[in-house]
Amino acid sequence: MAEFLSTLYQSPSYFFLALGGILLLCELFGANGYALWSGVAAILTGLIALIAPLFWTVLWVIFACLTLISAYLWWLWLTKFDHKSRKTETLNQPQKALIGVKTIVVEPIINGSGRVKIKDGSWSASCRENLPSGTPVRVVDVDGLTLKVEKCD
Repeated sequence: MAEFLSTLYQSPSYFFLALGGILLLCELFGANGYALWSGVAAILTGLIALIAPLFWTVLWVIFACLTLISAYLWWLWLTKFDHKSRKTETLNQPQKALIGVKTIVVEPIINGSGRVKIKDGSWSASCRENLPSGTPVRVVDVDGLTLKVEKCD
């Protein structure tokens, strides 16, 4: 064991590659993304240490900078794509994602009430006008489990 530790101390590249592997292994067991970018940064630092022999302090600074940069880039990527999904979905109201969906009337809408087909199911629908079966409609709002629809032009 002492030999192993002295080898890691004398070769920082092996240390950072091992650290990266351990962090990625921790991520595999469910660290929710916290260890992923530090693990990637540790592996990159280990590869840098293989190419250029640097002091431990310099390698730790490189590791810290790479961790911050990779986490920041990941945050930018998440906010770019997460912002798009929040426009259509609301917490605890997944049916809001149906707004804008085009579908057809399967049971005629009479006196403001009928049914429409979406994917493999049918939903209660309401509309201001009476519509026969087969009429193309677009979902404009959701009221509980009832979809408010309008006739497509």
